[in-house]
Amino acid sequence: MNTDTLLQLFQQGFRVAIGTTTTLADTLKNPQTASETWTRLTQNPTEFAQELADKGAATEQEARQVVDSLWSQNTPPSSMTINTTATTVTPDVQAELKDLMTQLADIRSEIAQLRSDSNG
Repeated sequence: MNTDTLLQLFQQGFRVAIGTTTTLADTLKNPQTASETWTRLTQNPTEFAQELADKGAATEQEARQVVDSLWSQNTPPSSMTINTTATTVTPDVQAELKDLMTQLADIRSEIAQLRSDSNG
């Protein structure tokens, strides 16, 4: 299978999923449309899937426009300043952290040992 075909298939599936979610949200807002939606699905599923993909593509485009407008309103990350405040860590927390780090090192060595046992 061609990677372009696979990518198009994945994109179509993604758009159908978005369209399905949008249709479900619309149906929850207006329950009277549920029977109409079900009828369209059962009568011609291929056509209905294409409608969902089209609805998903439109929703995707709207989402991109919202994200782009939000992105253009914010300052770029390279010019952002992040202020942090250091806090004192109590000896109990330091000891607990050291213990957890030791346990993590032990777990990592056990995993490495299990991997080498299973490979060798």
